[in-house]
Amino acid sequence: MTITAELLMGLFVAYGYWIVFTAILLDNAGLPIPGELLLLAFGAVAKAGHLDPLLGLAVAATAALVGDSLGYGIGRLAGPRVLARAGRSPRFTPGGPSVVFGRFVVGARVLLAPMAGLTRMPFRRFLAFDAAGCLVWAGLFILVGYVSGVTLETMQQGLHVAGRTVQGALLLAAAAWVTSRLVALRRRRA
Repeated sequence: MTITAELLMGLFVAYGYWIVFTAILLDNAGLPIPGELLLLAFGAVAKAGHLDPLLGLAVAATAALVGDSLGYGIGRLAGPRVLARAGRSPRFTPGGPSVVFGRFVVGARVLLAPMAGLTRMPFRRFLAFDAAGCLVWAGLFILVGYVSGVTLETMQQGLHVAGRTVQGALLLAAAAWVTSRLVALRRRRA
């Protein structure tokens, strides 16, 4: 085990619930914190008997719900002004299933809560679907970390490869979109 992994394990044992709450809250606020890796690591530490996986699930789901509720409020209050300045209207209106399953899509987790607020999804409805999504998301990653028994280094390497793959796919999609726009612009000028 490397010094970094040992340090992380020691921090988890001493401050695990606070680390999970703070990191998941900030992850849902849009900061580039690997929430999934953290939950996997929490599951692995819980398997060793140092932490309670059910309490960790409650802490992680609560942190995600608080972060998403803040995002909802920001979207509700500031979203219309931002769109008015841009001269646009929302093209996507999130529904209940998108709030639940969007949590598993890279980047969507950060955008769905403000979009729900912006498009005036009733807060109680948003809260119900988001709570379900937060519980499933946090529970799944904690369970995988708990059951798999993999090391932090292995998880970090796997998420690094997955992250690079997603980044590459997004880069290719963006390049295809820019190319199609340039081709359309040339056709209009010709």
